[in-house]
Amino acid sequence: MPFNAGLAGATWGPIHWEMTPRRALAYRAALAPQDAAGLDDAAARGLFALPMQVVSPEWVLVLMAREHPDQTLTAAEGRQAVHAGQDSVFLRPIRAGDALQVTATLLGARSSRAGVVTATRFETRDARTGVLMVETLSTTVYREVALTGVESADVPAPAYAAPDAGAAEVVLPTSPALPHIYSECAEIWNPIHTERQVALAAGLPDIIIHGTALWALAGIEAARIYADGDTRRLTRLAARFTGQALPGRPMTLAHEPVGSDVRLALRSDDGRVLLTGLAGFST
Repeated sequence: MPFNAGLAGATWGPIHWEMTPRRALAYRAALAPQDAAGLDDAAARGLFALPMQVVSPEWVLVLMAREHPDQTLTAAEGRQAVHAGQDSVFLRPIRAGDALQVTATLLGARSSRAGVVTATRFETRDARTGVLMVETLSTTVYREVALTGVESADVPAPAYAAPDAGAAEVVLPTSPALPHIYSECAEIWNPIHTERQVALAAGLPDIIIHGTALWALAGIEAARIYADGDTRRLTRLAARFTGQALPGRPMTLAHEPVGSDVRLALRSDDGRVLLTGLAGFST
């Protein structure tokens, strides 16, 4: 069945999501297990969540959207969705104990050679005050799926310039268990990331690391280099996902400051580009 373009403008939520200490600590431990200071919930400054953890409540809304009564995709077609881009603007740090209110709006859908491309805006607000804390533009490709209805003209195709040749690089090791740990600590489960039998049946060479985990790891490393490791200074993290990362193999992050941004490119150990993107930091 085709994707229903008439869903453009549909909203999901708001959902109420608590950033508990347990959640904040688990997510940080999955991605930055050596960050002793960040894992100290008794610190005088308090316990802050990694800003990238906003993907956890966003995932709840992704699943809700797939169940919309006007969605014409089959369950199998829904599983063909591939996260193509994540662009989050962080307006206020999230503390452990914050109550969040999160909504999603489908901005539109268009056809492409690969299938249907959709764009969704997520808004994360302080549930007590209504203040906007994070705004995300997420793009998804439904592979080999057709579109019915009038396509939207303003669905973006995320693209970010890679660092120039010769830019500084750093190697990021990964554990074979990373997708399993991330699935549970981020509360984002898809069996292609944890069950090899399912991954092979989907045509993948093995289980693969979540795109949002790659995005977060790139942002954490960029913060280490450009913000003294303080992820609270991260104001934007954007990426276009272009390759599949296999756990247990090292990756290389190329980084280059350009104006007020930092260009990023993450590559596999065999040279494939996994993502390109950018990070922004407050002073």
